[in-house]
Amino acid sequence: MKLYVDFAFKKLFGSRGNERILIAFLNAMIKPPPDKRIMGITLLDKEMGREYQDDKNAILDIHAQLDDGSKVNVKIQLANEHNLPKRTLYYWSRMYIEDIQKNENNNTLPRTICIIITGFSLFNETEERYHLIFDVKERQEGFRWDDTLEIHLVELPKLVKLWREKRIGFGDDELVEWLLLLEAGDNEGIRKELEVRAMDNPALHEAMEKWENLSRDPDARREYEARHKAMMDRLSIIAENERRQQEYDRIKQEYARKTQEMYEEGFHEGRIEEKRAMARTLLAKGLDEKMLAEVTKLTLEQIQQLHRG
Repeated sequence: MKLYVDFAFKKLFGSRGNERILIAFLNAMIKPPPDKRIMGITLLDKEMGREYQDDKNAILDIHAQLDDGSKVNVKIQLANEHNLPKRTLYYWSRMYIEDIQKNENNNTLPRTICIIITGFSLFNETEERYHLIFDVKERQEGFRWDDTLEIHLVELPKLVKLWREKRIGFGDDELVEWLLLLEAGDNEGIRKELEVRAMDNPALHEAMEKWENLSRDPDARREYEARHKAMMDRLSIIAENERRQQEYDRIKQEYARKTQEMYEEGFHEGRIEEKRAMARTLLAKGLDEKMLAEVTKLTLEQIQQLHRG
């Protein structure tokens, strides 16, 4: 199974009994200080209740509470549907206000962390960084408003590019091996290197064993194949829509260009006709042909044709 398919990802990282795998992944992602590393985690219901009847339903890939009370949502998304920033804030806000509905005490609202892993690049401004971290800061001085909002974005294409160019490696950051695990289903070289790394990393070793067992489970395999097909169909639809939009934009630009050319050509012809009319008037008044050409910017040959006829 390819772990970047949401079904396999949720099964490995978000199932009860696999908490140690998720804890290791989150410690690598969030990077808390040594004395505040995540030691325990509670998996929560992935479907969040609606506060009002008209609220949109929110279903999270992984929804968990850390041992310090913080809330975490992990989401993997392969296709760019051009709504990720706003949808991420929506999910974050729903998680953040959950406890208000229970105890109505604003002082106990938890630190809320969203982790988004994408199969596309969302920000082209940071080609050299695949892991971006966002929070609310004062614009000029850079200090934080509060620590309750934290968003992690991992752009897998940038990670893979840096890996292929040998600009990052397993020894650089413990997060690298967890993220490359998501790509290992497509790359035997990565799998072999991860097997070596797993010898010194119990959580990674457990993850690779459970991944292999999951891949052999017939029932899980059927569900995975169905989800994988649905995902590929959706990716194809999105790609086709983008192709059509690009073609529409190209035709629209070409139409605008030709319209502008026709306008300019018509304007140019109109200006020439104005010059000819002025030249006829001045010729009738006996103005010298050469001087007339200089004044009107018509050629001498054009002036002589007007004179003849």
